[in-house]
Amino acid sequence: MSGELTVSPPLIDECEVVPRTLCGPGPSDYWPSVVEALTRPVLTFSTDEYFKVVDDIRNCLKYVFQTQSDLVLAMSGAGHTGMEAVICNLLGPGETLLIAGRGIWDDRACEMAKRYGIKTVVTKVPPHTTFVEQDLEPMLRRIRPAALFITHGDSSTGTIQDLSWVGKLCQKYGALLLVDTVVSIGGAPFLMDAWAVDAVYTSSQKALSGPAGISPIAFSKLAERKIQTRKHDPPFYFDIKMLSKQWNCYGDTRFYHHTMSPPLMWALRASLMELCKETLPASWARHRRVMLHFHKRLSEMPVQFYVPDPMHRLPTITTISLPEGYDAVKFAKYMANELKVVIMAGLGPTAPGGRVLRVGLMGANACEEVADRVVQAMADTLSAMRRSKL
Repeated sequence: MSGELTVSPPLIDECEVVPRTLCGPGPSDYWPSVVEALTRPVLTFSTDEYFKVVDDIRNCLKYVFQTQSDLVLAMSGAGHTGMEAVICNLLGPGETLLIAGRGIWDDRACEMAKRYGIKTVVTKVPPHTTFVEQDLEPMLRRIRPAALFITHGDSSTGTIQDLSWVGKLCQKYGALLLVDTVVSIGGAPFLMDAWAVDAVYTSSQKALSGPAGISPIAFSKLAERKIQTRKHDPPFYFDIKMLSKQWNCYGDTRFYHHTMSPPLMWALRASLMELCKETLPASWARHRRVMLHFHKRLSEMPVQFYVPDPMHRLPTITTISLPEGYDAVKFAKYMANELKVVIMAGLGPTAPGGRVLRVGLMGANACEEVADRVVQAMADTLSAMRRSKL
């Protein structure tokens, strides 16, 4: 040995985790089948079993996104991986990205695009509402961007954007439509092909009730042509041209790009199978039913909805304004530590003022029993914190 060790091994104690019901904006509790999937045998690249799992995931994703496109796969990484991949594969330096901003994720997309030398133009509406055609058409007509980025369900504000008209509007002005569905897929209707969406990504830890770290993504035929003819090269790790070969998107390649996480592949497959077994319409209906039940219970409490118009409220995440004098961070901390129910304070535009809570009822936790538990925990916390002020 050429030298002495200068760093000693650390002494690490066991980390005991108190079980809690996860009702924040993510992650969600796992389906039992996902827990089991995480213990499945390790998959190794180039085996038939590996590509059977790959094919299963892709077929499920075509159903979940509602697309006939072949360019459908999953990225190694959190939801931000999908966000960055759709941007850097479809736009290059000097091109213009129009961003429809109403929450923190649109701000993140803007920051990512700027780092690639992409010109960004942001148009905004108040964070408690969503866009209408009159908000976007003048900007598309004037700027003629290469693409429009918009968030479907926004977990920082609790709003959901009607996308049924946006794709056709983008086509009118020659812009691709890029959509974030991280917190909406599986919990609210999304129809990629019918709505003329060109690129979409999601993540597995929200309404899919799986672990974070793997992000489904899909591209339309129009987006695929743009990728094949682009003049720039995105980062190696995000290059969809190469990843499409690893994921055997065209049925004739078994290309090695990087080592995927076998437990995350098994887990994503299991969570997608749960959704396919339930069916999209049934899952959408369940999330909406539980949301309405939760909102009815909330209307009996001394709190207000951050999003006043029910049509703009996201089925998977509800944003709630606490009464004057309450601190959202302390409120959420009390619920987690004392009542073992996790919710979260506001983020991005809902953070200022410190009175907004974000409650997620999605995936495995989208049921009336969990909704009632959250309501009771909130009522107990309101009472406890009121007594502490006396």
